[in-house]
Amino acid sequence: MENPIIKKSPSSKLEETLINTFPRICTDCGKLTNKQFLLTNPVLQNTTLSEFIKNANTSYILAKLTIEEFYEGELYLIFTVKEAITIGSLLLTLEDAIIRENADKGIFEGDCTDAFKEFANQVCGMLDNELRPKLPKPIHLKLTSTVLMNKENANTVLSEEILNEERLILTATMQILGFDDGKFILSISKLVGEEFFCEIIAEDTKKFRGTILVVDDSNTDLRIIRKLLGDEYKVLVTDNPNSALSRLQKDHIDLVLIDVHMPGISGITLCERFRRNAMSNAIPIIICSSSPTQENVIQAIRAGAEDFLVKPFTRQKLIEKINKHLINRNVLLNS
Repeated sequence: MENPIIKKSPSSKLEETLINTFPRICTDCGKLTNKQFLLTNPVLQNTTLSEFIKNANTSYILAKLTIEEFYEGELYLIFTVKEAITIGSLLLTLEDAIIRENADKGIFEGDCTDAFKEFANQVCGMLDNELRPKLPKPIHLKLTSTVLMNKENANTVLSEEILNEERLILTATMQILGFDDGKFILSISKLVGEEFFCEIIAEDTKKFRGTILVVDDSNTDLRIIRKLLGDEYKVLVTDNPNSALSRLQKDHIDLVLIDVHMPGISGITLCERFRRNAMSNAIPIIICSSSPTQENVIQAIRAGAEDFLVKPFTRQKLIEKINKHLINRNVLLNS
């Protein structure tokens, strides 16, 4: 079986990892369909599902894969109805001529629907097996639904939040021997995709207002902060206080948010270490806590923190605090 043809060097660790699942998918899907199955010419784009659907002139079958264990979110497999009919019919071992006729008529029902769902479940398992050893934290994928989606019903199939959030959409040419080329599409939330390898996947033209390093042992809080700030700031996160100083050697940091209560090293101790390090002693630090005490606040200021922030905080409050200190350092770009 041929390997996928890659048009360009992957721009991120996530893109590289997803593309590296293609050989397994091609081999196993070839066995399922009893046809040569190839995925070629992958292209990663940053968009929303709302924009994706608006620009489409066809209906899709969307298979929702729930991401579980350490990571949380959803990954979508997306096929046109014609492609879903073709794949489902191949699993039913129908003759090629009948498959083409059914696909042209758009007949997607009964056994064909069940067969495609089984195909999506098998691909889910392939992705799960391929991603699990490659990601730094535990992951599990589970197929939870397959549903018809088009411009008319998109708002009922998906929530407004999911439709309008930034997503990474990886599209590859899908070649099944004896049939017209189609598309194999994977869609994942940009925030979740970036979380896989703690990387920022940004458009070349996008300008951030500054770079924020967030140190917090709560992955839920890290996700919330990235979601609150990600549109305007480059947000780097770590749940390991010991790795925080090493991030300074890799990235330019304009401001640090540190949680006060963390196992091993407290936020106060980490703040003191930042202040003793020549590379970080001038970087503004904001200490955060969901259960602050007067002693915490005093210790934070003595350790060198510029500010203290109580969780949970609103986006407006968080940005006000950050902007205040970035402006003081003449870091903030003109808005």
